[in-house]
Amino acid sequence: MKKVQATTPVVDEILRDYESKAPIWFRWTATIVEHLFNLIMLITLYGRYLWLKFVQKSRPLSFRNDTVLITGAGGCLGRALAIEFAKECKCLALLDIQKKPLDDLKHELMMIYGKDHVKITTHKCDLSDLNGLKFTLTAIREEVGGISVLVNNAGYGCFKELLSHTDDEIQHTLIVNTLAPMLITKDLLGDMIKRNHGHIINIASSEGLTGSAYSASYSASKAALINFTETINQELILAKVYGVRATSVIPFNIDGGVYNSLRKFGKEIVLGNPPLRFDYVARRVMYGLKRRQNPILLPRFQLRMLYILRSIVPEEILHPFLLHMLGRLPIKHDHHTSLLSKIE
Repeated sequence: MKKVQATTPVVDEILRDYESKAPIWFRWTATIVEHLFNLIMLITLYGRYLWLKFVQKSRPLSFRNDTVLITGAGGCLGRALAIEFAKECKCLALLDIQKKPLDDLKHELMMIYGKDHVKITTHKCDLSDLNGLKFTLTAIREEVGGISVLVNNAGYGCFKELLSHTDDEIQHTLIVNTLAPMLITKDLLGDMIKRNHGHIINIASSEGLTGSAYSASYSASKAALINFTETINQELILAKVYGVRATSVIPFNIDGGVYNSLRKFGKEIVLGNPPLRFDYVARRVMYGLKRRQNPILLPRFQLRMLYILRSIVPEEILHPFLLHMLGRLPIKHDHHTSLLSKIE
């Protein structure tokens, strides 16, 4: 049955005509009343949040009976997250582009927790091969059943001037960091909604909060992932699905992985903070997940300050400050690859 619109185009035109002819004092009054209602709603929601957080103190989340899929599990952070989730989850499905790191991780987990503590399956998959990805997801579901926790951890970074990127490098970055997580989420989210139980965890980056020099494709891909997470949560609210949630993890300056490539363009210690160890990041992620934090910022204080700076500091001040803080310097290279020479 076709859904009837609330108003017809003719009615809309009449309303617009009426609003244009209404006295200015009436329009100002209507605007003020609308803003007051919005303010009251915001205060009410914030009061409810504070009540649940500090007074009612809802129980921490548990992953005891969950089946967890971790992409990029063979990497440094993926491995550390797998060790943390294996402490309590029912089943771990580990996915990576290389098979040997997965087999080594599976053996390590069995040595730590014992063979019968958690079921572990490993799956080799290149996320840039979208057809192969669909096949792998089908195989995982057939082997372990429904996935209740998805950790989109796999990532790829290409750090250089924008004009030095090849088209394939940009495309590969966006596929691995953004498109593949979106497709995996789309594939698994329906079952989570049916069960009214699930968690989508997207490992983003502080590069997604504000772009930085030499990380154009990486910053863009992580910014998209952060906004994708917010979109999921808003759609779940509209659908009144309260047992499923999505969380962004936004770390800064991790010791290893793609951050090693980015650090060659700047400082190793930023604002007095050395690079964060992967095992520390994984523990803080689990702490934040259990306490329903979203986003999970690491380090929390510095990235909250970055949020504030972006909203109040003009770009003419913000960008030079960030370049100085990160220690970004011009790349020394020949005239064939220089950004300035390509512009000129």
